[in-house]
Amino acid sequence: MTPTTVTIQDGTPPPDVRGALDFSVLVEPTRVHGSLYTRPDIFNLEMERLFQTGWVFLGHESELPDPGDFITRRIGGQPIIVARGRDGAISAMYNRCSHRGNLVCRADSGNERYLHCPYHGWTFGSDGSLMGVPQKTGYGERSKELTADLGLAQIGELDSYGGFLFGQLTSSDTSLTDHLGGATESIDRLLELSPNGQVDLNLGWVKHRIRANWKTIVENQVDGYHARYVHQSVYSAIAPARVDYGAGELQLSVRDLGGGHSDIDYRDEYRRLDREFGWFGQIERGKVPAYAAALEQTHGADKAHDVLLIGPPHTVIFPSLFIAELNLMMFEPVGPEETIVHTTPICLSGAPEMNERIRRRAEGAMGPSGFLIADDADMGERTQLGLAAGEPEWIELSRGIDTDEIVDGQLINHDESAETSQRAFWRHYSTMMLGASR
Repeated sequence: MTPTTVTIQDGTPPPDVRGALDFSVLVEPTRVHGSLYTRPDIFNLEMERLFQTGWVFLGHESELPDPGDFITRRIGGQPIIVARGRDGAISAMYNRCSHRGNLVCRADSGNERYLHCPYHGWTFGSDGSLMGVPQKTGYGERSKELTADLGLAQIGELDSYGGFLFGQLTSSDTSLTDHLGGATESIDRLLELSPNGQVDLNLGWVKHRIRANWKTIVENQVDGYHARYVHQSVYSAIAPARVDYGAGELQLSVRDLGGGHSDIDYRDEYRRLDREFGWFGQIERGKVPAYAAALEQTHGADKAHDVLLIGPPHTVIFPSLFIAELNLMMFEPVGPEETIVHTTPICLSGAPEMNERIRRRAEGAMGPSGFLIADDADMGERTQLGLAAGEPEWIELSRGIDTDEIVDGQLINHDESAETSQRAFWRHYSTMMLGASR
């Protein structure tokens, strides 16, 4: 196939970048090269520079309510155990026995007094310390050194914000709060919906294996352009008379939050409409009276009214977490063309009547037969199939570039279909992949 030739302003043809590993060439301000979604060498480098070096979401403290509770996750392909010890402290360690490398925990979650390796019976505490070695005398004089030296290896850093646990496999000078930056506002906004200021992820995770690159799936979550085309079945079911608004008709902002984080912010529109629960099917307070009363007791009447007006955020936290209103999604890259999407409802602590509704809505949107996730998975897989074609080489991301503006130091666009969020993701991606500091 003869590649399409596009001349640069000085009249010279551009370089052939299809085999390049220079991310300053592969990522341009308004387009990215298609090979970024398909090449195994790029995928491997992403695992190293984004997932094994940067901060990555691991789970939530509510998944570990009791001593001995554990969950298992993967960061950049590496298996991890997150566990709560007897002293209440949470530790994160590699899910690899320090003896012969066996996987210690195979279950997604559980509660164990000790973590037990099934191969040779070595046991570890919830903090990773080595507690027992069968037939220890076989190690002779080295037996005492085993306990001190051969506990489960700890990851580089573990920290939390608002109960959300993040880890770094390799320690760095970037703190978690520095990494989150403007995205802390989204977590704070979510927590305000709870009368107790806390959320619970206690309903379990649904997993969808999607034959698509992880970046395609992440980009889609803050893409306001696709919804009216991809999710027509949803709109016909719940809003058959829905109006298609033009650019600027809704008071919303597509926001670059910095650090690769972005969101679609509907707060101004919800306040303009002045209708509580506009983000939750426009239910009346009378449907959830105890919840509304508890929220007023926590915040006061005016603040509670505003919280019920604006609702939860719609925010992607780089590289692989999505707060999807009252659902949480984390994206686990498996290969250059395969991703596991983990989804769970976000329950509000102290709000049982709301949580039952949240669970039912999650089943309809994100469950095995859910409307939204099935539509998006289909589009992700279709995109991956299309990317197998060599032409055109570039993915176009220029929509809305002329209407981006800086407001209070933040890059925003008032057109829901603008690709401001995608440009935000790729700008930070390029910085990280080039190895530069933020």
